[in-house]
Amino acid sequence: MTTTATPKIVGKALYLELVGNKDEYEEAQLRGMIGWQYGGTKQVLVFPEYQDDTGKVESAVVMTRVITAHSPRAQWDTTYTGRLMPRELNAEDTGHFASYKTYNRAEWDLLTEKEKHDSRQLAIKILLKNAMVDTYNSEPDSEGNRTSIAGQGWVVRDNKPISVEITDQDMDDLHKKQTTPQAVIRRINKVRGTLDKFPAKLV
Repeated sequence: MTTTATPKIVGKALYLELVGNKDEYEEAQLRGMIGWQYGGTKQVLVFPEYQDDTGKVESAVVMTRVITAHSPRAQWDTTYTGRLMPRELNAEDTGHFASYKTYNRAEWDLLTEKEKHDSRQLAIKILLKNAMVDTYNSEPDSEGNRTSIAGQGWVVRDNKPISVEITDQDMDDLHKKQTTPQAVIRRINKVRGTLDKFPAKLV
């Protein structure tokens, strides 16, 4: 007789539903900023670090996709968070991209648990910031040149993040099968259905 293991709750995932930031940018700027994605919805799904029954530790995962009328079934982009070293920003970083180094295995093993926690937290923080940023071109100057400007192109719909429970089976789907845990998506959709300002359809 074959028995099926009962899913075990192992934590929670965070879901952010992002819409174009109309408060910060005028309509024309917003169109230029996110182009074909204008009017779409960006979905962000954050899974925590996970230790399975064998003791193996899997990285935290951030998944993103943009749903539009042109791509209503867009695929998820999956990013496994790195082990980032902290860095001090200085005046030269203003207006420029900041690069972070990562710990190698030997360096990582020497860190305290708090330092490891801070490193993971930094990696997720940067990924979430990047998910909310977009760029648009400025008006041309006297010589016709434009400047690329970055800003917060996306905001959380109705300022309501959603948290849902995840199971060991969900995490197996994510890490071992490398597929999107559909049970988690169903739980998110169930919660969405209870929120007044969340539309039934994303686009």
